[in-house]
Amino acid sequence: MRVLIVNGHGDDASCGGAERAVGELTDRVVGRNIDVAYLQAFPSRVPGRDIERTVLYRTDWRDDSGRRLKNHLGSVLGFPTDALKQAIAAHRPDIVHTHNLPGIDTGVWEAARRLGLPVVHTIWDYYLLCPRVSLMRADGEPCRPSPLLCGLRTRRLARWTAAVSHVVGCSQYVIDAHAHLFATATAHVLRNPIVVPERPSRPPGEQPTVLGYIGSLDRIKGVDVLLEAMAPLESLGFTLRIAGDGRLRDDVARAAASRGNVEWVGRVLGEEKWRFLESCDLGLIPSVWAEPGGPTFTMAEWLAAGRPVLVSNRGGLGEVAGAYPGSIPVEPTADSIVESIVAIGESDRWADLVASVSPIGGLGPEEWAARHVALYQAMIG
Repeated sequence: MRVLIVNGHGDDASCGGAERAVGELTDRVVGRNIDVAYLQAFPSRVPGRDIERTVLYRTDWRDDSGRRLKNHLGSVLGFPTDALKQAIAAHRPDIVHTHNLPGIDTGVWEAARRLGLPVVHTIWDYYLLCPRVSLMRADGEPCRPSPLLCGLRTRRLARWTAAVSHVVGCSQYVIDAHAHLFATATAHVLRNPIVVPERPSRPPGEQPTVLGYIGSLDRIKGVDVLLEAMAPLESLGFTLRIAGDGRLRDDVARAAASRGNVEWVGRVLGEEKWRFLESCDLGLIPSVWAEPGGPTFTMAEWLAAGRPVLVSNRGGLGEVAGAYPGSIPVEPTADSIVESIVAIGESDRWADLVASVSPIGGLGPEEWAARHVALYQAMIG
């Protein structure tokens, strides 16, 4: 079986969870008599897998304002062009599996249909519903999509959904949010896998004095809320380590320079990321947007490292916060975060919480990959 994976940034793990999932899925299914090729819009910033791939553009939209404008225009137009059909056909796939589609757009579904190829689409965010993909304003407040502008864009993007026979979501929440767009597709919830490391991690401290945040430095991720919470936590002896980069980097840098209990280490990858997780006692995911993933890859990593994690109760995270051993749901406000951290710090509760952490309670990567393979097999009979 040959699967063409279509994703705007391919398997570039520096971009986000969808790209990490694409890479993880590739690694797991190639050993199951499946060949994988990539069709991606933009060149990878970090070296990718040695795999057959087509890259449509020479520049990344994040570095090229003209390319960014063309992305938005393509979302409205989204034609199944001959060039797109040729790019798909060149890989001779049996199945087309689409993921994030900036720079490619939903015309790829119709192009695949015209080639007689079945399509499965995995939903990772709100791209089909919102130009910002988050359903949030730049200031971190929820927005209501404009029926005229955003509604027109969604209708244009959704006009090819009949070509999608199966739709996969990383939470029931994100499936439900898009159900009206995929009325004829069969829906599947495949939660993000938890990859347990081969070597055990260093246990957290006897008290949760070192808090950790890793991810995008953005308002929708609750980073500004987290910084606000650190003022009252400083007098209680809590420190915060932050890893990542993003639009709030200047705010984080100022907090790290002016406060004695905030440290920013920048972006971490690979073994450096693992050491960062081990350096913290308690993980924090204070997202104010409705996170699609339930769990997110970040939540899975904290649990895999043996760390309890304070998890926002929004979106897909709200489905698993408290359900996965070692996770604690919290309202993503500064007051709620402070109250929860102080309560968790009670000696008896902390020891029990650390002992309860069990990454085995989630979906393992082999089973996650096997479910994808079973879906592929069902699609081609």
